[in-house]
Amino acid sequence: MSQIFILFFFYFTVLFSILGYGKLVALFNSNNQDNEFDGINGIAFLIVLSYITNFFTAHNYLHNSIIILFGLLIFIYDLRKNFDKKFKQNLLIFFVFSVLFIGILMHKNHDDFFYYHFPYTLILTNFEKIFGLGQLNHGFRTPSSIFYLNSLFYLPGIKYFLMNSGALYILGFSNLIFINIIKKHLFRKKYNFILFLSLLSFIYVNTSFYRIAEHGTDRSALILIFIMAIYYLKSVNFLDNYNNPNLLNVYFSKLIILFFIIISLKNFYLIYFFILLIWIFEMKKFLFHKSFLKTVFKNSSIYIFIIGIFLSIFTIFSNTGCLVYPASFTCFEQFSWSIPIDNVDQMKLWYEQWSKAGATPNFRVENPEIYISKLNWLNNWIKIYFFTKVTDNILVLIVICTIGFLVFTYKSKKIKLHKRKYILFYFSILILFLEWFYNHPALRYGGYTIVALMVFIPISLFLEKFQSNSILFKKKVYFLVILTALIFISKNLNRINHEYIKYNYNLIKNPFFYLNKDSFKLNDMVKIYYEKQKENSKKKYLILNKKILN
Repeated sequence: MSQIFILFFFYFTVLFSILGYGKLVALFNSNNQDNEFDGINGIAFLIVLSYITNFFTAHNYLHNSIIILFGLLIFIYDLRKNFDKKFKQNLLIFFVFSVLFIGILMHKNHDDFFYYHFPYTLILTNFEKIFGLGQLNHGFRTPSSIFYLNSLFYLPGIKYFLMNSGALYILGFSNLIFINIIKKHLFRKKYNFILFLSLLSFIYVNTSFYRIAEHGTDRSALILIFIMAIYYLKSVNFLDNYNNPNLLNVYFSKLIILFFIIISLKNFYLIYFFILLIWIFEMKKFLFHKSFLKTVFKNSSIYIFIIGIFLSIFTIFSNTGCLVYPASFTCFEQFSWSIPIDNVDQMKLWYEQWSKAGATPNFRVENPEIYISKLNWLNNWIKIYFFTKVTDNILVLIVICTIGFLVFTYKSKKIKLHKRKYILFYFSILILFLEWFYNHPALRYGGYTIVALMVFIPISLFLEKFQSNSILFKKKVYFLVILTALIFISKNLNRINHEYIKYNYNLIKNPFFYLNKDSFKLNDMVKIYYEKQKENSKKKYLILNKKILN
């Protein structure tokens, strides 16, 4: 029984430390960030910090204890200073993460967890920066920032058992953003499409992505794309004052932090930089106004973005010799640690073959090059993938939208509204949908969010036209939020019961996930590789030294 309290204690200790770093980021901003974004700011800061410190040291107990303790002290200082002012917000944080705690109680992790997620994180806790990790494991060629984040949670007293929690913290902080946006709109009685989009996104994320073990490196980014869409549409529709650079800086700060985390989670999401360019185009009259330009470089978020993107790409390069793996045109084959170009192209072929249903655990197409070209794959993809996962996802979207329609049109009056600016954003989503469908039509590669936004944006614009009195409207919103929380809890209780039956998982006796010892064997192989690298570097140094002396 005591073990579950140990897990609970460290879970909240890390949570408060992340929030402390978020407050540190806000302190060095030229604008006052909302408290709702402290968690995401803290995540971004810790990812960058993790990248940097790994150049010099392993993320061992001492390193991580210092980092977590420092963030915790900042949080405690801010709590004492602003206790009364932020009491309700901190109470909400505690409540949200208490509900989500059930998500971390699991026996089985993601299918790729012991293939490369956990081993990579384990390497970070044992070694300083290693070049050429992609030579040892295919999974190491696509490192995610979530591994660097998770490596900081290797702590005395809990050991490895929070090294799968990064996805849960991102889900929790995202939920806080959704809830705070909804709360603000209810308080100000602004029942516009942003409120509906936030609510629909909140429902979808928590009912579809309830199983934390399935998040991997994909779903965290997909969740953040929903938030990015909300801030994008909010800024282009409701910012109309040249003389308010502070508010524009808030939107700018949030969007670039979100883009950094999204891209760093999986380098594939670099294509979403297209949306940031569209936003810059839409907001150019504000962004290039002198009132904004005077303040932009006083913003700590822009430095986190620039340094973070550079370190994220450099990490992929140091593992593979490529700037974006497996895009072979970005690869440099001349380095000793580089993956051969032919090998890179083979992996690109494999990823595309897999995403187009040309490969399953029990099936492989005979000629993958022919299969993936043009639309040769379409019939098989429809049979194997569309009429399973895609139709299930569409059904979920239909149910959510139907419930939203029934609830918000009940006892409501239809009103006329001003036109909203959403065409360019929606167009960019359609472009990304076509790219997704043609090249990698697996929902985990962006499809979940793209399809959902294509549905939720028009539905939100439609529901905005139906208004009821404020008391009834609040009841409707609270009903849906509470219903979503109950669904999340019930689904996870059902999952835990299933794991108890299948794996004899008893969360009272042992709430920690199953630990595969083979991951440690891989770590021994990395140790040999690391020692060879150090020996080779010494030899190169000696040769260089002789040349200098001669």
